[in-house]
Amino acid sequence: MDDTREPRDTPRDEGTTAAADDAAVARVRAADPAAGTTPDLPRLHARLAETTGVTFTAAAPADELAAARRRRSGPARWAQVAAAVVAVGLVGGGGYAVGAAGGGPAPAAPPIALQGASSASGGALEAAGASAFADSARIAPGWFGGRTVFTADGVTGDAGTGRAWAFDATGAATRATAARVAEVLGVTGEPRQEWGQWVVGPNDGSGPTVSLGVDGQAGMWFYDRAWDPSVCTAGDPGDAPSIEPAPVPDGADDGATIEPGVGIAPVQPDEVAPADPSVCDPTTTPRGAAAESAARDLLTRLGVDLGDAEVTVTDDTGVAGLVAVTAAQVVDGTQTGVVWSVQLAGKGVQAVSGPLAPLVELGTYDVISAAAAVERLNDPRFGASYGGVVPLAARMTDDTAEPAVPQVAPEPDEPTVPPVPAAGAAVPWPVQHVTLTAARLGVTLLTTPDGASLLVPAWELSDADGGTWSVVAVAEDQLDLSAG
Repeated sequence: MDDTREPRDTPRDEGTTAAADDAAVARVRAADPAAGTTPDLPRLHARLAETTGVTFTAAAPADELAAARRRRSGPARWAQVAAAVVAVGLVGGGGYAVGAAGGGPAPAAPPIALQGASSASGGALEAAGASAFADSARIAPGWFGGRTVFTADGVTGDAGTGRAWAFDATGAATRATAARVAEVLGVTGEPRQEWGQWVVGPNDGSGPTVSLGVDGQAGMWFYDRAWDPSVCTAGDPGDAPSIEPAPVPDGADDGATIEPGVGIAPVQPDEVAPADPSVCDPTTTPRGAAAESAARDLLTRLGVDLGDAEVTVTDDTGVAGLVAVTAAQVVDGTQTGVVWSVQLAGKGVQAVSGPLAPLVELGTYDVISAAAAVERLNDPRFGASYGGVVPLAARMTDDTAEPAVPQVAPEPDEPTVPPVPAAGAAVPWPVQHVTLTAARLGVTLLTTPDGASLLVPAWELSDADGGTWSVVAVAEDQLDLSAG
């Protein structure tokens, strides 16, 4: 693979700068599992308003200072573009509802997420609706305060056993692994430790970079700006507008009196040139089965065992010549929420992300019944984890044919002095009642207090409206309930 970088003659202007910005955004949009759906903006705005005290509308006032910074910052820089690539991996890590590419067995069940598992406050919290709406105003005190009573109606699922796994990062999150991964991806340099990870290559975007996390999954990330199709429209290397302090008008003491903090910016590296002419020729990027084969081969050389992973190829990412391949990990017929991502451009690789730690089986654990799982939701030790994103996603799926219409959150009522309770009146203590009607047993990704990543049995329970709650399914006598 020819990795020479020659200067380009295309001048940099605002149009090409905008194209480079749009390319980074388009890559993230292409990997978004909710692409094409309409977000429930009023509920989101109301939730933010409730927690921050700030009223959100569809059109927020412009930030003049931020706009000034944008005017001074020149073209999209490598860190911004790389952050967009990282976002693709993060979206995957949250659990795509991807389908198996081509034929073969039926798609695996979606991941079960214990949203409240790592939260000190425990419980259902964030994904529940916002109190600005009538329906969510009724449920918010229970979900946000934890005063919810769950009952079962027709829930089935016997007690039994289930397997558990752990990610073994001890042999993967190492200097040697970082060096091996860098060699596979063609990144030169010696591994060095930076901020809890092994890094090979420059950290300013002037060349390809590999990072390997010292964490429970040995998560790796690779990005090479020179294999990003957006460089084809980013302009001439070294021709970026200089970032200088704003000129001081006559009569002003200094620039800070005009726009404090705007004129100070670090020097950014020059834009890189395409690594190969194929980067700028969309017809050279493999697609479909060829893209899947290339991604599988690369991940195998990186040491990843895909097993029964469901692979999805996105030929149309919104960026000409960029093809995204994702592989969703599957164990026991359920996606785990762990995803590997490979992005191809021309004859090369633009980005790769995912865990390198292999799975090791921990054995078989006793699993409680679905009815017992409902009762466990009432136990504050298990902090009912509300999966509100599921019914929201289902609702949006029905609306995908409708164009997105911006909505404005309702204006909150003017604050008023609360009335004095009547003498002898009952003390308000709202408790919400949820009837659960269906259950699904699967596995969930769990992070232990010491940072280890486990896959353990979990129940997902749902009500008639599609709301879902999840709870760990391992029998209590096989759980370590000590505080540390």
